Amino acid sequence: MKRALTFLGLLVPVMALALTFEDQTEKYTDAPFNSAITAGVSVLTEAGAIEGNPDGTFMPDRLLNRAEFLKIVLKSYPESTADPGKDAGNCFPDVGQWDWFSSYVCYAKQKGIVGGYPDGYFRPENSVNYAEALKILGELYNLTQETPPGEWYVQYREGAYGAGVGLPGLEQDMGHLLTRGEMARLAAAYLAHSQDQLEEYRAMERGDSGEPRLSAASSSSSSAAPTEGCCSSTSSSSSSFSSSSSSIAARWTHPTPSRFLVVGSRTMPIASGVFQFSTPMDIRSVTIEMKKKLRTIHELHLVDRNGRTLMTLKPDILDQLDKKWKGEAASNEVTVGPGSIPLGIEATMKTSLQGGFPEEFVEVKTMSIIMGEVGGIATSQALPVEWSHPGHQTVNALIDRVENAGPKEGVMNLGTNQRIGAFRFFGRSTGALLTVENLLFTLRIPAGVTVQNWRIARADGGVFSSCSFGSEGLHCPLSEDMGAIIGGALTIEVFGDVSMAQGTQGATLQILLNEPGSLSSFGAVQWTDGTGHYRWMEGEAPLAVGTGWEG
Repeated sequence: MKRALTFLGLLVPVMALALTFEDQTEKYTDAPFNSAITAGVSVLTEAGAIEGNPDGTFMPDRLLNRAEFLKIVLKSYPESTADPGKDAGNCFPDVGQWDWFSSYVCYAKQKGIVGGYPDGYFRPENSVNYAEALKILGELYNLTQETPPGEWYVQYREGAYGAGVGLPGLEQDMGHLLTRGEMARLAAAYLAHSQDQLEEYRAMERGDSGEPRLSAASSSSSSAAPTEGCCSSTSSSSSSFSSSSSSIAARWTHPTPSRFLVVGSRTMPIASGVFQFSTPMDIRSVTIEMKKKLRTIHELHLVDRNGRTLMTLKPDILDQLDKKWKGEAASNEVTVGPGSIPLGIEATMKTSLQGGFPEEFVEVKTMSIIMGEVGGIATSQALPVEWSHPGHQTVNALIDRVENAGPKEGVMNLGTNQRIGAFRFFGRSTGALLTVENLLFTLRIPAGVTVQNWRIARADGGVFSSCSFGSEGLHCPLSEDMGAIIGGALTIEVFGDVSMAQGTQGATLQILLNEPGSLSSFGAVQWTDGTGHYRWMEGEAPLAVGTGWEG
């Protein structure tokens, strides 16, 4: 008999799916995965809950946020009726009707699956931790257990492990940030349990239902915790990476640019190097020395050019200055070469509850690798032939990009209060108030055209704010109300009084946000995450080119 789900006072049977437990990972370009992740990904793929990234990868070692997690588990739950056309709404202050995740969040709130944080926010961009995941899945599948008064998550933890669906090794680590691979294993276990097929699922995790798979991150503690007996062959399997062994498009390029490191997230590489190997070599250990002692990093990860985790680094307990991080691997666990091999260092940032905070400057100083011949005993040190280690800055929120929100070109209108440009800003936040504070526009005003009384306003209404000229261009300050990015996006319009001298022809009026800026120079967009104030953006010039108005 199938389990029954108690849902808002109703007794609703969980629809039978008859999972096939066939390997579905061939569609992902970064497969193969280890047998445990293969099982989870295959079940969720069969259920129609995941499709992978636009580049064809799944990226099991990447973190995922609360919105992504909620969407996947609702799509995998057989009785979910979340409908983007009906359920989307403004159900939290930071969840807007037009956000891609709105229907899933609002449906879950309506059904009592999520309630948000005590301050009323949902914080969709927060990386989901294990306790939150167990609560959402526990409420959805009615897997809870009555416990004495204590921490809120205990009833969900005990329900999960009592039913045998919890992730092994994480019972006492409720703050652990879930990777996509761990998410797949956890959600698939709940689904399989609801279909009375948990034993078949565990068999697939162990590799009993098919060929054993190589692990691209067998030595990484940030990959999914193995089920007992599921991955015994992994330690003797070699994850091999050469300059020509993969047809997957590279996820990052060397040299590494400066980045914003969002609290509670896993970053793109913060340092990268190119190593030259004449023959295949085993990586035995990696040591990273930071420029200074840091308080916001939880773990470091050695990754290949496709973003696969080769090794996870922890603080070196023998380093009295607390600057060094070290990771180790057994012989034949991580093999690289021959050829020129780009390797990167990514970071998992602490959440605010773990002590993460904005405005810390992060820079790697050195990177060294101890190598050994494949199957041999002798080791040697390898240093990068090319090395990139720029500075980075931690943040609670981030403006991802800015784009032209108007047409590419149009006919110039003359008169007062003419719209000259519109720009849309896209941001993500861990719950902090993300606000644009100042914009610096570069102007392309042709001879014979005059623009006066420059001002800006939100596209969704509000008061105007006047702009002024400086040596670098047109400065437009924004108040907190005007510049607040709500629901992940903000559109700002630029107006002015436009006139043209008689006889002027072929003139094009245009404004743009040009320079991204850097850690040491002001850019066209200055913003705040509610704590720190930032004067640059990631990206290249020009950041956004406005409409070209032809006269």
